Amino acid sequence: MKTFSRDAQEKITDRIRVLDETLWPTVPDDVIKEAETGARVEPCWIVRQGNGHVVVVEQGPGSPDTATGDISYIAEIAPRQA
Repeated sequence: MKTFSRDAQEKITDRIRVLDETLWPTVPDDVIKEAETGARVEPCWIVRQGNGHVVVVEQGPGSPDTATGDISYIAEIAPRQA
């Protein structure tokens, strides 16, 4: 798991569901923070693109708007609870 302050880690980790344990350690801290911020209302996903870049996307697995075969889903980030 990435290193954050204790309060920040508790707020983030209860919203993250790791889908690929092998790729999870390769996710940069700034991408995790971007995903946590981006999932305000709807979930978002951290993915590894075919070119090796790790990014945040808003379309989940199975979405017709998501390209197939060139991305690997690493984690799902749930929206903040009110």
